[in-house]
Amino acid sequence: MAQVENFRVLKDVTLGRTNKQSTNRPLTSMIAVIGKNGSGKRTLFDAFVFLNDCFQLGVESACNNKNRGGFERLISSGCNAPICFELTYQNPADEMHFSYELVIDLDQSGRPVIIEEKLIQSLEPDKHCVLLHFQNTDSKLIFLGL
Repeated sequence: MAQVENFRVLKDVTLGRTNKQSTNRPLTSMIAVIGKNGSGKRTLFDAFVFLNDCFQLGVESACNNKNRGGFERLISSGCNAPICFELTYQNPADEMHFSYELVIDLDQSGRPVIIEEKLIQSLEPDKHCVLLHFQNTDSKLIFLGL
C-alpha cells in the first residue's frame, strides 16, 4: 500500500489503504497496472526504485542518477510542493499496521534533502502512535514496549 505525490507525472496516486487514505480498500495479493502509453505505469515502478536508491545511495545521488537528471526533472511539472511517499504495511493477522512517510524537497542551497520522515504505528483504525518523526533539524525518537 503506497501513496506517491509530485513524482514526475504522479501528482497524487494511492495504491490501497494508507494512513492518509484510510477509507480505501487494501490491495490484494496480485495487482495489475494497466494504462495508456505515457500514463505513468513506468513512473510508478521507478518511484519505488527511486526510494530504494534514496536509502542505498542517499537522496542527492538518487536524484542525480544518470536516468533521472536531478530533482528538477523528478518533481511534477508546475508543482511547488515537495515529493512525498507513504508506504504502509499491515500485519494480516490483526489490524495493526505501520506507515512510513518520506518528504523530499530542495534545501536553501538547492540540494535535494529529506525534509520530513515519519514512522507511525496504528493499533486501531483511528489510533496512531508516532514512533519516529524527523522534520528538518528537529527529530523525535520514541521507543514503546510492544
